Amino acid sequence: MKHKSIKSLVLSLLLGLMASSVYAHALWIHTSSTAELGQTHSFKVYYADYHEDAVEDVADWYSDVEEFELWLISPSGKRSKLNKIARKDHFEGSFIADEKGEYQLQISHTAKVLKGTTAYQFNASAQVWAGKGKADLMEQTDLMLTRDPKSTKFNVSYKGQPLPEATINILSPDKNSQDLITGKKGKAKAEMKGSGKYFAEVTKTEKLEKDDPSGLKAIWRCATQVVDK
Repeated sequence: MKHKSIKSLVLSLLLGLMASSVYAHALWIHTSSTAELGQTHSFKVYYADYHEDAVEDVADWYSDVEEFELWLISPSGKRSKLNKIARKDHFEGSFIADEKGEYQLQISHTAKVLKGTTAYQFNASAQVWAGKGKADLMEQTDLMLTRDPKSTKFNVSYKGQPLPEATINILSPDKNSQDLITGKKGKAKAEMKGSGKYFAEVTKTEKLEKDDPSGLKAIWRCATQVVDK
């Protein structure tokens, strides 16, 4: 793993200050939501805060975030690790959609703690539909943000259970921002009338017990999804 500069330590402190914020730097999977059967389907992964138009070069990513693993879950439930290639400010790769139904790309990476007593977990997902067909129950990350097929209804779950009263921030292509509050079933509907990329993000901070063996006081988690309309 490459040596981390003073900039990484500064980023660590900034993340500490923003741990209770609705949004900060996060991992984002960019890909089309529809795929052609038997064809190569590409994706890109960025580390960015789109509210600030801040897309980081891979060399400047916080801690060991660039070591994330990206998993593909097929409509039949098959799970496979995808290869990724590093570029200047993102990673990229592809897969072949050979089943009908919903594919899901998932990242869940807890960064190595550089300083302080808070761990930062970056979750990202993308849903890709290849023709019609239902998917088996998807594997859950600790904090997960998904949406209903061809819909602007979002679902938030935490450790496998619906998360009520969660705040989902949606950044629209024109840079307007809206906050949604999930109901009892962890669901909320967004307004997405214009075309372009929408960035959806939810965060949750878990406070740990004083005597937690990790020595940490909290785990800050975020979950993201890019919706390209």
